[in-house]
Amino acid sequence: VIYAPDPLGTIAIDSKFPLENYQNMTDKNLSKMEREAYERKFKADVKKHIDDISSKYIIPNITSDQAFMFLPAEALFAELNAYHQDIIDYAYKKRVWLTSPTTLMAMLTVVQTVIHNIERDKYALIIQKELKALSVEFDRYKERWDTLSKSIDKVSRDVKDVHVTSEKISNRFESINKVEVDKFIDKEV
Repeated sequence: VIYAPDPLGTIAIDSKFPLENYQNMTDKNLSKMEREAYERKFKADVKKHIDDISSKYIIPNITSDQAFMFLPAEALFAELNAYHQDIIDYAYKKRVWLTSPTTLMAMLTVVQTVIHNIERDKYALIIQKELKALSVEFDRYKERWDTLSKSIDKVSRDVKDVHVTSEKISNRFESINKVEVDKFIDKEV
């Protein structure tokens, strides 16, 4: 079993394979008619095995929606691929992938790559989520900065206005202080 993260999930690899009818089918010491009879039995064995794998190891919401059927010999794998396309198609419909010693390694490499990409994508999603959250905070910061900037501008204008008013008042006081009281008294008399 390969325990992979979602969406792959648990992937079963079935390594029990019925070889007897295959061996008889390829036995050159038997007659052509006997070999053809064993070929029909072999194909029935393979289909039954595909059905068994599909029903036992592909369980919705529990396992992956696919499973591997390990064929113990490259010759067996080659035979199926070269002369029994109907079996290959049948396995494909059942989501059972036929593998040999060589192709199993390739499939495991693909699974490993997919797992690596899932992990990478998971972290990319986390980073993207954090960047979105940071963007929200930055928008809030900008809004507050704009409000503060307007307040600072208003305070600055108010300070200038108060300064102008202070200057006017100071100038009036100076002007009043410079006036000689005697001159006002003489004019009234």
